[in-house]
Amino acid sequence: MTAVERSQDPESLLPAGSRRACPCRSLDWCLLAALCALGAALAGFACFSVWGGLASPPGAPPAPHALLGAREETGAQLLPKNVAITNSRMEWHYSPGVDRVVFSSNFQYHHDSHTLEVKVGGLYFIYAQLAVRCTERMCDKHQNVTLTVRKMSDSSRPILTLSLDLSSKSEDTMSKFLAVLRPLNQGDQLFVQMQIFRPDDAWQLDEITNKNFFGLFKLPTSAEPATQ
Repeated sequence: MTAVERSQDPESLLPAGSRRACPCRSLDWCLLAALCALGAALAGFACFSVWGGLASPPGAPPAPHALLGAREETGAQLLPKNVAITNSRMEWHYSPGVDRVVFSSNFQYHHDSHTLEVKVGGLYFIYAQLAVRCTERMCDKHQNVTLTVRKMSDSSRPILTLSLDLSSKSEDTMSKFLAVLRPLNQGDQLFVQMQIFRPDDAWQLDEITNKNFFGLFKLPTSAEPATQ
C-alpha cells in the first residue's frame, strides 16, 4: 500500500532569501486593529452611559473629564415629548434644562419636521432605547412596537431598528437598547419613527425614569486631541 504523500507549502520550496510574506497576514493585522478600534469605541460609550448619559449605579467612580467633555461638546441626547405610542414621527425634548438631555453645538433641532440636523460631519455613535409599560390591569393582546432611526436623504433604509414583542406574558415594563457606528455628513438630518401593530392605549412609553431616549455623539479622529 502506497503511503499518502503530504502536500508541501509552495513557498517552502523557494530559497530562503526569495520568500515573501503572505499578504493575508497584513490583512489579519488590519482586521485586528479595526476590532480594537471598535472595542475602544464601545468601551467609551459604556463609560459615557454609566457615568454621564444614563442612571449611575451606587458607588460608581467619577466620570473622566475627557468623557464629560466629549459628551458636552459633540453629543446630543433627546427625550420623547409624548408617552402615547402611535404610528408617527417622534417629537423630542432637546433643551439642556430638561433632566438627562444633552444638546451640543454640533446639532440643530427642527420643530416643523422633528429632525435633528448634524452640523459637523464625522463618525458617530448612534443609540436609542425603547421602553414601554402596561397601563391597564392586564395587557392580554399581542402587540409589536418598533422604533427606527432614519436619515432624511435615505429614509427607506433605517440606520437603527428597535423592536419589542409584547403579549400577555410580557412584564409590566419592557425595554431594549441598541447602538451603531455610522459616518454622518454635515447637513444630514435624522428622525425617529414609531410604529405599532395595533394602536391602543394599553401600552405607553415608560416616562417614570426617562428610559426612552435617542442620542449620538461624534467620535474623535486622530487629528483631534482629547479634552484634558
